[in-house]
Amino acid sequence: MSEVELPTVITAIANAQTEGFVAGSLFAQGWSVIFRALDFDSLEKYMRSSPEMARGALLIFSPDLAGISGENINLLRMNVKEMIGFSDDVTSDIYFGQLYPIPVTATDLVSIVRGFLRSPLIRRDSHSPHPGRQAQVLAIGSAGSSTGCTTLAINVAMELSLLDRSTLLIDANFRAPSIAALLAVRNVKSETGWRSIAPNLSISEIGQDDIQAVDGFLEEATNSFDCVVIDLGSISGLSNRLTDRRWTSIMTTWSCDQGDELMVVARPDLLGVHRLEQVSSLIEKTSIRSSLSFTLNMRSQGRKGEAEEAKFLAITTPLRPINLRVIARDSRATSAAESAKSTLVEASERSGLRKSIAKIASQMQR
Repeated sequence: MSEVELPTVITAIANAQTEGFVAGSLFAQGWSVIFRALDFDSLEKYMRSSPEMARGALLIFSPDLAGISGENINLLRMNVKEMIGFSDDVTSDIYFGQLYPIPVTATDLVSIVRGFLRSPLIRRDSHSPHPGRQAQVLAIGSAGSSTGCTTLAINVAMELSLLDRSTLLIDANFRAPSIAALLAVRNVKSETGWRSIAPNLSISEIGQDDIQAVDGFLEEATNSFDCVVIDLGSISGLSNRLTDRRWTSIMTTWSCDQGDELMVVARPDLLGVHRLEQVSSLIEKTSIRSSLSFTLNMRSQGRKGEAEEAKFLAITTPLRPINLRVIARDSRATSAAESAKSTLVEASERSGLRKSIAKIASQMQR
């Protein structure tokens, strides 16, 4: 069965400031801190008295805990769900195995813990999520359904390629992958993991069979391209998706922790506004490393459109996103592109929609 519950946490850290930071930050994310050990004896006693609770918990420890040793902490590994250690003393690795530097911010902490739960034993640098990486990564997620998220992903990627930036477009919409169908591309999979479909533009589709190797694939992709655009599809239930281990959550987690920008796309009708409010409420309570932006797609004309935009701004502005974008409805241009199974620049080059998306691509220039 999929593990979708929020993790429970046990802390075993002597330094009061560090322990308070760890426990408080995770509690603020909705994680339950079920025990805070003052020394190793109290930790061991709790393990014996509450074995069922401990078995489902994440143990976060530090070598500064009184009475702790590499040998006795390892004896507890089988009694907890996962174990992670924090220390700024690099020599501690000799005795305790792989340790992480103490995080600087709550976002760093949550990102490391999420990454550890998803891929144990992969060490991450808490101070630099993607050191030396070549690619700029834009992940596009939908606040609900039928927001035009995939249309935006396809055409932003195309516009970036026209700016002479080698671009990879990844279809990570596990519920309904559609990029290959919309562009009439067959055999998306290739030996390299992506397929070139135009000068400077390649595409890839990630499914369940690819998840085991996804970290290696993304590392190679971000070192091979100038830009990576990811279509995530719906990101409803974001908080749970960032802490569970379902294969459908892997790309959302990676994008929030490793992406440069997470663009949330919403539509302006009643249900679209409701979904945007839900997603915004979750994001407000969730730490992510990626910069956040919002796009209102399919805005109406005239006073109706002004009212739609005002609601959109009222919901999103308090989250302090790096960008708030508004794109007018253009059914003719989208229909032309779908009929031709092509991008907007090919099917409707002079349309307002194409120009709006080209502007987004130009804003991504470093």
